[in-house]
Amino acid sequence: MNSPAATAPRWFVVDDESLILSLAEQVLRKFSTADVRACADPREALERMSVAPAGLELLVTDLNMPGMNGLELARRVRALAPRAKVVLITGNALAVPDDRTLRSHGVDFFLPKPFGAHELMAAVRKLCGVASLRAA
Repeated sequence: MNSPAATAPRWFVVDDESLILSLAEQVLRKFSTADVRACADPREALERMSVAPAGLELLVTDLNMPGMNGLELARRVRALAPRAKVVLITGNALAVPDDRTLRSHGVDFFLPKPFGAHELMAAVRKLCGVASLRAA
């Protein structure tokens, strides 16, 4: 397997649900040239992101996770990498924060579960543009 180019932006997927984590990672790898990384633990993800925050372009994170919720992770990532874009995902419609709360934590896009590859990539395209996407 080829390693990503040194200039490839880094994208992280963080979700404690292994199926969602794996599927989102596979979709992002298939349709982009970004250096896609997946973590089930938000604290581990934050540690890995802090190694080279300048290259961090995108975070796709679940809202409800043990140890640190997605809003707190988004807030910390935006403090670390202010230009990074954040997609918050959740399957709990009752737990969705209001727009003001989302914005105050640095969330750029909300994507309810379940979602498909098309919806995920549409959110990524809206936030990151097409520079890191593979031609269809």
